[in-house]
This record gives sequence, structure tokens and C-alpha cells, in this order.
Amino acid sequence: MKLLPALFFLGAFLASPAGAEPLSWQKCVEEAAEGNANLQAAEERLRSAERQAQAARSGYYPQVTGTLGYSYGENSFSGGTGGSGDPQSSFNAEIEARQNLFAGFQDEAKVTQAQAAVEVARTALETARAETSFALKGAFERLSYAQENRKLTQEIIRRREENLRLVALRFESGRENKGSVRLFEAYLDQARYEDLQATHAVLTARSELARVLGREKDDLEATGAVPVDVPEEKPAFEEIAKKTPAYREAVARREAALAAIGLARSPFYPSLDLTGSAAREGEEFEDGRWSVGVDLTLPLFSGFKDYHGTESARSELLAASADAQAAIRQVRVSLRETHAAYVESLQKLKADEGFLEAATLRAEISRSKYNNGLLSFEDWDLIENDLIDRQKRYLQSRRDRVTSQAAWERAQGKAVLP
Repeated sequence: MKLLPALFFLGAFLASPAGAEPLSWQKCVEEAAEGNANLQAAEERLRSAERQAQAARSGYYPQVTGTLGYSYGENSFSGGTGGSGDPQSSFNAEIEARQNLFAGFQDEAKVTQAQAAVEVARTALETARAETSFALKGAFERLSYAQENRKLTQEIIRRREENLRLVALRFESGRENKGSVRLFEAYLDQARYEDLQATHAVLTARSELARVLGREKDDLEATGAVPVDVPEEKPAFEEIAKKTPAYREAVARREAALAAIGLARSPFYPSLDLTGSAAREGEEFEDGRWSVGVDLTLPLFSGFKDYHGTESARSELLAASADAQAAIRQVRVSLRETHAAYVESLQKLKADEGFLEAATLRAEISRSKYNNGLLSFEDWDLIENDLIDRQKRYLQSRRDRVTSQAAWERAQGKAVLP
């Protein structure tokens, strides 16, 4: 029967810290969706952009203002002759409306710019979700790896202690030299040092997971595993690239730059407004007046400000177009790199699993041979070290398999968060 790689963890145990809260992957996903600070900031920026887009439409609606006033005083002049009059009080109330009929296409440009800003904010939120998902998978898997690695270092210490006792007994019986004993004592010290490193790594990984979740306390323990799947052999990279948030953001910025040219040109056109007002005034609002009119404003000269502003907007459009081209090219490269790493991680995990099974069998056989004097110390030492090395590599490959999948998902702009 094929040996399971997990057998090398037998006999190892890492007690959970007092008060540590076990967290499943699904629980972490739910917490991160609610508590991650970067995600919250991106959501608020999108809401702000949506409000700005609504505000940009204000130019299509009439602007209405109302005025209510009161004055008190006396008029010392009457008909150009001196004299004094009685103090008088006066009230006035006026309402004025102005409807712009044409503003040189300024309103359309502002709305287009605002809509592009919404798309930029939306893609930024998608990017934040993908980044948070990537960070969450990485943090959860690093904590899982750190916990398993601590178990492994404990198992290595136990194995090194057993090996040292075996070599010491053979030295006492005259079948081994002192150098072999000292070498295995050094191996044991090294194992204890690596166990100390593993302990600290667990604490660091807990803090990182708490940060991604938006928690203040980091007394956490990862339970279960991150779901994994098998990558496509030949993804449609070009189609995926055009759907990524990074490329769509660059396109939206180009649209905003295009609208900025229209906005910069608007001062070259006349502005046409329809106005109307109605007012009442006097001591008892006894006097009234009203008016309607049309205002036509013609731009004559602005010191070349509008010309240079338009040229600046053209340059911004060229820059935004170049950014969009650079973005799609970079996305293509990132997709191919992360997909290749993802596929390779599966193959490496399979290879390391096979090496671990072989190393485990060889170690069992070699220990018995060495104990019976059928294998030299040097050969046994090599086999023991190979087993420990394969155990570490297998554990790392399991971690890398998850993180490489997370990187591939991030490159596509995908997220596990709702």
C-alpha cells in the first residue's frame, strides 16, 4: 500500500495556545470581507465616486436661488434738497432661476469624466478584493504551514535524540567513534534552533492573519485547508487580460483623459442661459417685480489659458493611451508567469511527495541496517539527512501550491470574497 506523506508527522503534537481561537478558511473569508481595512477604504472610494457622478449632472438642471432680506434706516435726501425723513423699514424677497441651455459641451464632458472615475473606483475595488483574497490565502496558508512546520521540527528533535542515543550506545561498545557522536549532538542543537525559529514563525503568521482579517488580537489557529483546484492547460490569456481590473482601469483613465479635452475646449464656445426672477419688497411686501431673459456669453480672450489647457489635455490623453498599452502588455506577462508557476507547483508537489515516500522507506531500512552493522555511518547519515530535507521540501511544496494558485487568481483579478 502506498505510504501517505503525512506519516512523517506521526508522534508530533503542537498544543494550541491558551485561549487561541480556531478559525476555518470559510470563517476567515467572511471576516476579511467585513473587517479588512483596505477593502473598506476601496468601497468608500467607490461610493464617493458614484456621488460625484451624480453631482456632475447638476449642469443639466436649473439653478434656483432665493433671497430674503430686511433693512431699516432713514433717507436724509429728497429730490436733491436737504432734509430728514422718518426711519423706514423694508422687506424684500426674491427667487431667481437660471437654466443653462448651452455651455460648450462642458456638462457632457463632466459627466463622462465622472463616469470614468466611477469605473476607475470600481476596478480599484475589484483589485482590492483580489489583493485581499491573495493576502488572506497567503496569510492563512503561512499560518497552516508554520503550525505544521512546528510539528515537523518537534518530530525532527525526537528523531535526532533517538539517533544520538543509538550512536552513543555504539560508541560505548567501541563500534563508533567520538566524531560521530559530536556530529549528532550538533544535529540535535541545530534541530532545537530550527524549532525556535518555527515557534517564532507561528507567532508572526498569526499576526499577519489577524492584520488581513482586521482583528486587533492575534491569538488565532488555522484549521482545515484552503480549497484548491486544477489549473486550465491553455487559458485564453488575451480574453482574460482584457477583463482584468488593471487593464479596465487604464481604459477608464483614457476615457477620462478624452473627456478632459472636451472640457478644456468648452471655453472656446459661447454660453447661453435662460434666466427668470420674481420679487416682492416694501414695508408690507406691497411692491412686486418679475423678469425673464436670455444671457449669451461670448469668450473673447483669456491670455492663451484655454489654448494651453487644451494642449495639456491632449498630452494627458496620449499619456493615458500609452499607459493602457503598457497595462495590457504587463497583464499578459503577469498572467503567463503566474499560470506557469501554478502549473509547475502541482508537478513539484507530486515529485516531492514521491521523494518523501522513498526517503521514508529508505530511512526505515537504513536504521535497521546500521543498528545491525550492515551499513556504514556515513551512508546512514546521508539517508537520515535526506529524509529530513524531503520532509521540509514537501511541506514547502504544499504551501507553494496554494500561494501560486492565489497569485494566478490575483493576476486575473479574481477574489474569493463575496
